[in-house]
Amino acid sequence: MCDKDIVYRELKSIVGSDRVTDDEAILATYAMDSATPLGRAGYPSFVVLPMTTDEVKGVLEVANRYKIPVVPMSRGANIASMSIPSRGGIVLDLRLMDNIIEINTDAAYALIEPGVTFHKLAYEVRKYGFICHLPTASGGASPLANYLMRPSGNLTATWDPDPIIALEVVTPTGYVLRTGSASFGINSWRARYGPFPDLTGLFCCSYGTLGVITKAAVKIFDRGEEERLFLAAFDNFKAAVEFMKFAVRRKLVDSVTFWNWGWCMFHDMILSKEKEIPPEMLKPDQRTPPPGHPYGIATARMSGYTEVVDAQERVCKKLVEQLGGRVVSAEEAREKYPGSWAYWNAYYIEGVHVKPGEESQLRAGLHLPGCLITAEPSKVVEVEERMWRIAEKEFKPPVFYRSLPYSHAREFFLAFVVYATGSMVEEQQYLAHLRKVYAKLYDELLRDYGAIMFRFRRDPMYVIKTGTYAEVLRQIKRIFDPNNIMNPGIMMF
Repeated sequence: MCDKDIVYRELKSIVGSDRVTDDEAILATYAMDSATPLGRAGYPSFVVLPMTTDEVKGVLEVANRYKIPVVPMSRGANIASMSIPSRGGIVLDLRLMDNIIEINTDAAYALIEPGVTFHKLAYEVRKYGFICHLPTASGGASPLANYLMRPSGNLTATWDPDPIIALEVVTPTGYVLRTGSASFGINSWRARYGPFPDLTGLFCCSYGTLGVITKAAVKIFDRGEEERLFLAAFDNFKAAVEFMKFAVRRKLVDSVTFWNWGWCMFHDMILSKEKEIPPEMLKPDQRTPPPGHPYGIATARMSGYTEVVDAQERVCKKLVEQLGGRVVSAEEAREKYPGSWAYWNAYYIEGVHVKPGEESQLRAGLHLPGCLITAEPSKVVEVEERMWRIAEKEFKPPVFYRSLPYSHAREFFLAFVVYATGSMVEEQQYLAHLRKVYAKLYDELLRDYGAIMFRFRRDPMYVIKTGTYAEVLRQIKRIFDPNNIMNPGIMMF
């Protein structure tokens, strides 16, 4: 690696002195997030804020020439240390690339840059009668970054769950690559697939290890004449899974998610902006709901022509009752679960993601990513049972989960979350214990249930399990990033 002053001068020549810094106070703000263990902050050497694809290209060419690690970051709403540098290098903060370049209502996509937020995209597409994928991330998070890691949100349950269509990617070797229909140089980003192999998918779930995504065409969806929120309470997860499976496969809903009672109460806590966690969430038996609460609530979005939605709602009610559940009216939800109602209505119907009071959540505790997996429908029920046994032995209250079907309910997503209630200093030993539990948990769930890690968690041995697939990935990595400068701390290659 060359002299730091030389690199600094070259970076300034690309973006100007006001958008590159080596100030230690600023670098410290990029050194950790809520998932970073104490004492393991990763300070970068520089932070650079580009505004154009050409500037990104210039920065990567400098980094590649001097073999300096680069960590791309879209908005910084991180809770899993995916954008934390492991050893100096450059954090490429893309928040100033925040343009919505196009809303194409004819072909139903939006062309966006990485700094665009969910707030900005959701409100913009709403003007045209469309809705976009929303995750459980905050409204200030980046759609592009979230979508590249597979969203687990409000529109992922049907046959069209993947929101990414086409990309513009800058590689460390200086290529500016466009994928899908955009690769032809035509002014259309409408299609992911053409007569050639799918390169868009190559960059999804690559976590910034192959290049920097500077533009993405993402799917947007017609809102319909009628939009409706359907709620159903269940006293066990198995019945909820059956409802979600049939509701999706038989085209009764656009999407559906099951939230156990703890997650519902968590939503109420966010709305109330309470600093203290409700005592019910801290009771020793985390599986059994408090009196007056169901085990969990399935929430579904319906949309289309009013006559069709009316019929879908009637059939859903019938299906819920057949499975031993009950329909929850809007009036009951507003009265008993005001936080959840406000969240779900924004999530599914308004198509925005305000998340009021989220700052209180951060004051009250440390919201960990938890255990995130996907499994076949019958297996996800077994995984839920296993997670409760593990929680009883290894986790402190509160713990809660949500689950939703993917891709015609061929598999289900499960996020089992541990909510550590204290500062990182106070909970240091407990957080270290959780990391040890998770280190072996993913292997056990894969072995016993065929459950696959939803997003990569810095475990190179997990990649090795894929055999020849991993070797092909390494060969691709050497082509795109021969000096391994792109986010090497992810440890995927």
